Amino acid sequence: MNIAIAADGENLSSKVSGKFEKCLYLLIIDMNDLNITVIKNDELFQDSYPKNLADDILQYDCEVLITGDIEKAAFDILADAGVTRFLGADYSVEKVLELVEKRSLKLIRSYDGTDSCGGNHHH
Repeated sequence: MNIAIAADGENLSSKVSGKFEKCLYLLIIDMNDLNITVIKNDELFQDSYPKNLADDILQYDCEVLITGDIEKAAFDILADAGVTRFLGADYSVEKVLELVEKRSLKLIRSYDGTDSCGGNHHH
């Protein structure tokens, strides 16, 4: 299983980004062998960036995204594709991997941070 983590650095000691669209890197972690693929967020200052980051997550067949806040455009793309979203902002990447294994991270049900779902998305 692949997990995507929006991070401010390129390794396990990096912090999870507080905002998905503003992350410096997207780390794709293969949970079978902990192999990390690092994707630099080159789209930070372009209009299409949320879609490109979300597309990267889908391209790597990630089942989970761990991030901070997420905007509606990216949220909708990921939710419609069945990618589960967890809140992990300010933890280290290493810590969120532990927490996701223990099922201890809060589910991001809505892009606005509420627990209600505004659409027909999978949780």
